[in-house]
Amino acid sequence: MKTILAILFISTNLNAQDFGLTDAQLHIGATCAISSVATSYVFNKTNDKKKAMLIGFGTGMTVGVIKELNDRNVENKDMLGNIIGSALGCVVVTIPFE
Repeated sequence: MKTILAILFISTNLNAQDFGLTDAQLHIGATCAISSVATSYVFNKTNDKKKAMLIGFGTGMTVGVIKELNDRNVENKDMLGNIIGSALGCVVVTIPFE
């Protein structure tokens, strides 16, 4: 029975789903990471949560807008991804710098 199951698992195609990321999802991930690092850094230096969140959001959006302008093809989906990623990064993720 084990041999039959082994042959069955080896012979089946396990690539049933394609998890390729779209460009907007990559924008969300990149701006989220940038925003969270900037927010955490500013918060550890100033201990002011509001200021840290504003600077973190602004940093993520600035990098996202510069990237879009560099592409010379500004897409609404990518800009929405920048907004979502920057907002999530400055609100959700906290990186301890000690």
